[in-house]
Amino acid sequence: MKIIHKRIVISGSLFLLGLFLLAGRLIQIQLVSTESFSKHKVNLIDESVRQRTHSFTINEGRGLLLDRNGEMISAELKPAVILFPFLQGEAKAIDKVADVLGKSPSVIRRTVEEHEEPFVIADEKDDITTQTMERINKLKLPGVYAHYIARNKHSEFASSLLGVTGQAPEVIKKNYKDKLDKGMINVNTKIGKTGFQQAFDPFLISEGETKLIYHVDRSGSPLFGLDVKYLAPSNPFYPVSVKTTVDSKLQAILERAVDVSGIKNGGAVMLDVSSNELLGMVSRPYKTGLSKNQMLTRHAPGSVFKIVTAAAAIDHKDLQKERTFDCDLGIDGKKAKHPLGNLDFNSSFSQSCNRTFGLLANDMMKKDHSMLDDYAKKLGLTGRSGWNGQVYHYQDFKQFPEEEYATIWADRYDKNQPLAISQTAIGQKDVQVTPLSVANMIAGIARGGKVEEVKGATKILYKNGNTLLTFQDHKKKAEIQPYTAQKLQMLLRGVVTDPKGTGRALQGLPYAVAGKSGTAEKGKANTSNKWFAGYFPADHPKYALVVIDLDYTGARTTVISTYADIVKRIYNNDKEK
Repeated sequence: MKIIHKRIVISGSLFLLGLFLLAGRLIQIQLVSTESFSKHKVNLIDESVRQRTHSFTINEGRGLLLDRNGEMISAELKPAVILFPFLQGEAKAIDKVADVLGKSPSVIRRTVEEHEEPFVIADEKDDITTQTMERINKLKLPGVYAHYIARNKHSEFASSLLGVTGQAPEVIKKNYKDKLDKGMINVNTKIGKTGFQQAFDPFLISEGETKLIYHVDRSGSPLFGLDVKYLAPSNPFYPVSVKTTVDSKLQAILERAVDVSGIKNGGAVMLDVSSNELLGMVSRPYKTGLSKNQMLTRHAPGSVFKIVTAAAAIDHKDLQKERTFDCDLGIDGKKAKHPLGNLDFNSSFSQSCNRTFGLLANDMMKKDHSMLDDYAKKLGLTGRSGWNGQVYHYQDFKQFPEEEYATIWADRYDKNQPLAISQTAIGQKDVQVTPLSVANMIAGIARGGKVEEVKGATKILYKNGNTLLTFQDHKKKAEIQPYTAQKLQMLLRGVVTDPKGTGRALQGLPYAVAGKSGTAEKGKANTSNKWFAGYFPADHPKYALVVIDLDYTGARTTVISTYADIVKRIYNNDKEK
């Protein structure tokens, strides 16, 4: 009897323990870990709601990127007819939809049967017009809706500049805790990961999706009749739009010219000389946001850097006045690979004589070891070229967060080595600059010597079109003397007009060009960086343009021909205005 009693006690205790464990588990699930259940941090509330609802997202709620004319460039609105799966068996409704869309009722019926979630039955590919949408909505059929849906563009147009979005839960938790706590976003809300999407993410991030939603029972049938609700964020001012400085027509010209040229690694960047605003930027290769933006990455500039050495030499006239240089020799004093004979300073620049600028740099560095650094700074090559400053509580807001800093010297002891000085003076050794900073330098020279920050966006606009904030006018980064700028303008023009100039192939274009070529050895077999940086029209500068091929083999004149192609296309575009 005692044994039986003992067994009953043990069984009862185990039963009670099981009940306690089960109750504890239920408490954990329903009260404690409702928003972060298990090691996977599953939000049980969200999952419960998701199981009981079907929805169709009309708009993710992320802000838009606009071009300088206010046209959408990061997303597009598409007309669409949306059907809900509970239309199965609604023969009359399907017949009416088929009649408006000009489709077979049997095809629509079969498509509805294949879907368990709301779906688009027709979009702009089916020639859905505003009139078509109006006819569909006048039918007032439950489960049938015509609406414009917003979707991100998936094209290579300005892709490296605009950037991509994606999920990053840890970044959401770190950077957007307030929005997360208020339920405005969740950990799976998409954020900007590169380009302008990243730069302006604090403003563009979604504050809630716009959806068509309905509740379902366990079998997937609609609850509460066929009642579909329109769910949208309550804030009428959001999402906002960022008005960029990009000119869509000029961007398209750059894209086409670079692709036609065969440049696989490189690209182009163009600024408006008067405003110093970015007009267009192309970077190749581009693979769904995984590739670096080459226009914001530093590269060896080769002879383009001679602009810096020339500016310093112009301000030290005594070093180059009435002097000729033996350009049959290279910077090391040995026979040059491409002998040019005896040249004066101007011809040395237009024909790109390395010997001249190596000697001048050594002469100047004897007087001041920071000479090249100072002039690189004055011309805007060092530091950031892109707009940055305080925006609300963001102390260091950057419009080009991926922009890299230039390097002039990797080893300060090289400033005492004649050969290293000569190599640096012609843009070799450890010199690396970004194409954006070179374009900024060129724009500053074309403007008369004032170097400013490059703007990529001018305003952020509320949903109703009113201004949320305006990015203040550019800060002056640096400045060279007006005389120095005028002399550089003359030298840059000579590169094209000199019958032996390295840019002579650009003669005869509808817009006269002033600029500088550059070829930098990379140490990689048979390849180099090939540049052309200039502005046009030369007499009334309007555009500063840099084209670069980072895998130049010498087999083709990609950069010069691409530059010429862009100039011609822009001339024709300007004529059409």
